Formats: sequence, C-alpha cells, structure tokens
Amino acid sequence: MQEAVMKKTNFFEGWYFKEQCKELTIAFIPEVSYDEKGNLSGSLQIVLPDRSYYYTYKNPINMNLNRTMFIVMDKNVFTDACIHIDIAEKDLQIKGDIYFDREAGRKFNVMGPLSIFPLPCKHGILAMKQQLSGSLEIDGEVYDFDGGTGYLETDYGKSFPRRYMWSQCNWFGRTDCQIAVAAATIPMGPLNIMGTFACINYKGQRYKFATYKGAEVEKIGEEGFKITQGPYIFEGRRKGGTAVELKSPEMGKMASATREYLVCNVEYRLRKRGEELFHVKSRNGSYEFL
Repeated sequence: MQEAVMKKTNFFEGWYFKEQCKELTIAFIPEVSYDEKGNLSGSLQIVLPDRSYYYTYKNPINMNLNRTMFIVMDKNVFTDACIHIDIAEKDLQIKGDIYFDREAGRKFNVMGPLSIFPLPCKHGILAMKQQLSGSLEIDGEVYDFDGGTGYLETDYGKSFPRRYMWSQCNWFGRTDCQIAVAAATIPMGPLNIMGTFACINYKGQRYKFATYKGAEVEKIGEEGFKITQGPYIFEGRRKGGTAVELKSPEMGKMASATREYLVCNVEYRLRKRGEELFHVKSRNGSYEFL
C-alpha cells in the first residue's frame, strides 16, 4: 500500500538567474507557488536595470531530471545548464538562449544547521560565477552573452523576511572575486533575530560568514551594511542605480513587494584585526533592501 504524498500548501520556490555581458545586465526570476488548497501556479519576473516585467502561468512544470532542475513556463525553460526565453507580449518581446558552463565560484551552503528549522524562507547559492554563451534579442536588439558572467541562487518557503538586505557581485574587472551577502530578520519561537550570511571568493581564498558561525549584523540599510564575525569585519556600500519594484512571496503567493537595484556601484571591504584583506569596487553590483 502506497503512502499518501503530503500536498504542499502556502509554499513558494523561486530561482534568481542574473546574466551579464558588456552591453546588458538582466535577471530572470521564475517562481512556483502552492496556495492554501495546494493548487499550483507560476510566475516569471524579468528585471532590467530600469524596469521590470511580471507574467503569470497556470500550469508550470517544476522537476529534477538526473539532478538537474527543470522549470517550464509556457515556451520558457530554465535549468542549471541553460535558459530558453520566448516571450511575445505587447510590452516586451524577448527571445534567445543562454548557456552556462561549470561555475568558477563554487556553491556555498549558506543555511548550515539552520536548514533543519521550519523557517519562513530558506536560501541557497547554486553558482557564484558562471561563464556564459548565447544571445538574447530584446525588442529587436540583439545582445551577445559570449564571455559574459552569470549567477544563480534559490529561495523557498512561505514568505520573504519582513526586513532584509541582499547584495551580490561577481564582476570586478581583472580581479578574481565573487561576493554574495544577505541579512534578514528570522523568527525563532517568540523572538526575532537578525540572521546573516556572506559568501566570498577572493583570489582563491574562501571566506564564509554565517549566524551559526557567530556572525553578527552591526548595520544594514539601503546604502550599505556591516557584519562582524570573530576578528573579521565585512562592510559594503551601494551608490547610484535605479530601484525597480519586484513582487515577492507572502504565504506562498506573490502578494508583497520589494525593491532591487539590479545595477549599481558597490564596494566591499574585508578586514581582520584591523588589517585590510581586500577592498574591491564594481559598477556591476546588485543590491536589495526592504
């Protein structure tokens, strides 16, 4: 006798594909949701530096094939090896394929032992850096992504945190560096704590900050953050960019909103006992704050 499979309710799972070439930065956010009755729906957000688009789908496909994620929404396909986009709407026409090779910046386990707790939102970094090939045609203009850089992460659970910041960059010119960092309020029983992680690859060195490793958030805001862990101090700042409004999950539905600077000036500094380990800047960073 087969056991009954528990149906997901008030649950979402989303993926963040950020693709960069010299001429363009674009992000794709496919997401699947289960409502209070377990009914499945999907959405796709397309984010450009100065605007965003949101489309819904009634019958998305979300599965794993030979350990490869496989998400289908109408003619659009997303995997961890490539994406295929084919949208012809009044407000946007976009078509093309982007392929990813093995990431230069390896995956990070950002949740650690916290992954066993029933948190409202969990996070995973799937690729800190991907080398890209392919092209996209957007409203009649073709963009070549050969030699470009990609990033891939995922979120899943019921709702985004009430307050959080997130920043990511893997484009620092000739400097080999990839950074992803976030801080958010986390409900732990009757208390709310500020949890955090920072994943850093810098010239072959890996640094990891995490709440379960003793990291503490000294400051977060729309223009920067400061995180400490033992003898380390990690700081970041944002300047410029255009804030674009995006939809975000609330009890499994895309019913809330957040704001993201897809392209902005960022700088990050890491120190240990007063000694500066690195100070890097980029015009191709991303930053989000709620």
